[in-house]
Amino acid sequence: MTKVIFALAWAVLALLCITSVAEVETAGYWLNKGNESLEKASNETQDQTAKSLILQEALNAYDKAIEICPQSALGWYKKGEVLIELSRFEEVLPCFNRSSEIDPQFADAWYQKGKILTALGRYVDALDAYDEYLKINPQSSDAWYWKAGVLSELKRYDEGLAAYNESIEIDPLSESVWLGKGGALNMLGRKVEANESFAKAAELSCKTIELNPKSVAAWQNKGTALYYLDRHSEAMQCFDRVIELSPRYYRSWHYKGLVLQKLGRNAEADAVFAKARELGSPL
Repeated sequence: MTKVIFALAWAVLALLCITSVAEVETAGYWLNKGNESLEKASNETQDQTAKSLILQEALNAYDKAIEICPQSALGWYKKGEVLIELSRFEEVLPCFNRSSEIDPQFADAWYQKGKILTALGRYVDALDAYDEYLKINPQSSDAWYWKAGVLSELKRYDEGLAAYNESIEIDPLSESVWLGKGGALNMLGRKVEANESFAKAAELSCKTIELNPKSVAAWQNKGTALYYLDRHSEAMQCFDRVIELSPRYYRSWHYKGLVLQKLGRNAEADAVFAKARELGSPL
């Protein structure tokens, strides 16, 4: 009887070991491990070296998932996400390309692909990606906003304006969209309507700032709207606040330079533009 019990015990132990090994060898297991590391990295805000090491662990896990299951659209997508976090941007696009090829209905892959292509200045390709995303998720205010932005970059301002209006219809409280709409109207020579949009953007930004006084995006949006409304002193205060909150945010340095130019303080403007370029501004 004792021998039978021992035999059963060893059989159960062997089964557990086999199950454990099998679990480790599944793509799902490595996807979960990658997700755990990615979440852990998002919570690491103090030590950037530690964060990079955790992100590398996530990348290794997603690579193992892809090795086991090369047709995992999610695996390729998650790998792309980690590469963005690691600032390895040149490697990102192939991941989102592969993800959308494997599963053309995977909306997020198209969306992220569009944003990467936008950052690369490949606006026609980005537009195609946003259109694919919007076929799947037509109620995405953000996607309409990004589509409007690339249409404006392509100088297709009428189409861009229509896309901004689609975005506003879905979410009328986004200051960024009202700001973009104002820019498109400006380029179309519709100054009065443009100013109405800029005023709306400034109003919404103020409400965001009331709720979150440290919102860099809200201060930047407010300053940009005020700049286009020719309220330069107020705009300057906003850009100074952004620089205080995020000293390496080159857009605020650039806009501060534009304000200084408007105020006739050209020597100061030149120094500020130089700082913006030092921080990565292409302008």
